[in-house]
Amino acid sequence: MAKQKLTAAILSLGAAFVLTTPARAGTIFVNLPSYDSPNGYDFVTTFPPGGSTTIGTFTFSIPAGGTVAGVTISGAFGNGDSGTTALSDYYLGFSGDETAVEVASCDSILANCYSAENGPTPWTYTLTAGNLSTLASAIAGGSLDFTYTWDNNTQFAFAGYDQYVYAGASTLDIQVTPEPATVLMCFGGLALIATLRRFRRV
Repeated sequence: MAKQKLTAAILSLGAAFVLTTPARAGTIFVNLPSYDSPNGYDFVTTFPPGGSTTIGTFTFSIPAGGTVAGVTISGAFGNGDSGTTALSDYYLGFSGDETAVEVASCDSILANCYSAENGPTPWTYTLTAGNLSTLASAIAGGSLDFTYTWDNNTQFAFAGYDQYVYAGASTLDIQVTPEPATVLMCFGGLALIATLRRFRRV
């Protein structure tokens, strides 16, 4: 009798462990093509507009019951058209706050992103817990805007010499972990105990 109870308890705990072990994390990759700003400015007679400009929108779908464990975005300053870019900053955001989280910046004429001649300058940014909280609603809705703002570049400007923002292809990497099957654990454990009791009575 005691042996059967012990066996039932062990099997029940084993079932609970199996049913509550989360499945392996999955990864969602979303890509945007390279980008050239439609207009250039010389910062002497012409100046860029204020606010942000949208490069593109990452769209995706988080699986039902999934939890976003992390988000990483990567891209480049410069692309196939030009290995450099005008001074600028990149952001992830959403309607109402397009510049919610800054993910990359090219803020100096001495930096490779602005002055390099040997190709685009890659960058990568992993969102912090605070960043994820700021973007939580947009992530849940499956849509993040990728935008940029122009920096004031009067320090190296010539009339008639227009500067453009060039952005390389970008990738959003979303790590998703399924939630533990808590309800299945409860029902599975109870069902196992009930089955063992029936076998014991026979």
